[in-house]
Amino acid sequence: MKLKIVVSAAAVLLAAGTTVLLTTETRPPPEASVAFSTPGLLAPPSPTPSTSAPTSTIASPTPRGSTAPPTPTPTTTAPTKTTKPLALNAAVSAPNASGPITFYAAADNDPAGSREIAFPGLHREAGGTGTFADPLTFAAAKGVFEPGTKVYVPDVQRYFVLEDSCASCSGSHIDLWTGPAVDDGVIRCEESLTRDGTRPYQVNPPAGLPVTPGDLYRGGKCYQA
Repeated sequence: MKLKIVVSAAAVLLAAGTTVLLTTETRPPPEASVAFSTPGLLAPPSPTPSTSAPTSTIASPTPRGSTAPPTPTPTTTAPTKTTKPLALNAAVSAPNASGPITFYAAADNDPAGSREIAFPGLHREAGGTGTFADPLTFAAAKGVFEPGTKVYVPDVQRYFVLEDSCASCSGSHIDLWTGPAVDDGVIRCEESLTRDGTRPYQVNPPAGLPVTPGDLYRGGKCYQA
């Protein structure tokens, strides 16, 4: 009976202790119960400040598997070179007149030994240098050309201007001033320059054609074509 009471007391104490323990159980703070109230779940991590570099404005690379279009190469076409000498040579090779061409000088002028001319204009007497601005004198039959008309003779590379008349000329025949010489050498020069038949020349030619300036006979030498 005593043992039974002791056991009963122990049971009472055990029951009472259990009750005390249950009633005196310490609960975690509200924060802890919120953070760990659900088993197996963790609180979301605090956001970490972003330290990434600003987005670059460089163009994004071409996606893998695709090829960037090639940069077009500028097409350069060399300009066609059209030089003035070429155009002038073409003009020389296409004269617009032809006829017999002879030569005279002071030695066989009328009057002989003189430089007199029938139509003084650019020059008061026969002369010139053969350039476009200062053409040499030439003679022709009256009425064929107006005084002051210019011609260009490619065979001697000189310009001439009508300032004299030629009694033995007719039609398109022109007589070119050779120089003021009166020696026999100028007569031989005239003969060497004269050709049979007709020869080309250009009436009212443009400026800038090839020129070998000076008298056709000077210093005892005759022009050589």
